[in-house]
Amino acid sequence: MDLNYLQLLAEKYPSIQAAAAEIVSLEAMLDLPKGTEHFISDIHGEHESFQHLLRSSSGSLRRRLNELFQYEMS
Repeated sequence: MDLNYLQLLAEKYPSIQAAAAEIVSLEAMLDLPKGTEHFISDIHGEHESFQHLLRSSSGSLRRRLNELFQYEMS
């Protein structure tokens, strides 16, 4: 394994216990249920339908759109 890579890991995880705890945490995250996915197509001219989707998705869709388009939407 590349020594530079190991040095970077050692900075973030200074002990074996810290590295092991991070591995356990990451593995636990992989076991969590996947979030709901929304597939939307052909929304041109469908403002009311799109607004309904935004309102009915418990805010998750709006948050995701804000993340994706934070620099492009006002």
